[in-house]
Amino acid sequence: MVLGVFCVVVVVPACGRQGSAGPSAPASSALVSSASASASLSQDELYAEAERVYRALFELEEDAYAAGGAESLPLEMNQYVMQPFAGLEAQSLSQVASKGWRSQPGTRSWIAYVRRSPEITREDSVATLSVCVDSSQSPLVDANGAIVGGGYNAHVLFFKYDMDGSLKIYGSTSEAIDSCNGN
Repeated sequence: MVLGVFCVVVVVPACGRQGSAGPSAPASSALVSSASASASLSQDELYAEAERVYRALFELEEDAYAAGGAESLPLEMNQYVMQPFAGLEAQSLSQVASKGWRSQPGTRSWIAYVRRSPEITREDSVATLSVCVDSSQSPLVDANGAIVGGGYNAHVLFFKYDMDGSLKIYGSTSEAIDSCNGN
């Protein structure tokens, strides 16, 4: 279900490194009834919370890529992700670390857009966001400074409630694209 291009063998979730694909996993994971948790939120509040979760995770991802990845999922990311997405996120960060890659020093990717996408659903998702990340000016580089990834990535992020009642990302699809304009 991963739609990205594997020109570079790296899985970079939700942060937009062309030549890579973000976590994409089957929707089947621990099923949690979200009816009671979501009943108290309006659609606007639900999507505002989904966007807050995504933007907070994005900042942590950017910090992790600037630092050269991580051996395991940084603990602070657990408040925003759950399985199966969390495992794919950890795998991505570990791969970046093991290869000695990092974001080009002094640069950061940026979120070109975040759109509500309730028409895109996955088993037991309560909210879906479509996002585009531009890392064209913040590529991944190897230890010698050679560019190994960067560009534009479109992601569809699926959210549901964890057992603790927190809204989290549990799945995604990703695709390397030519531009975030007009998508």
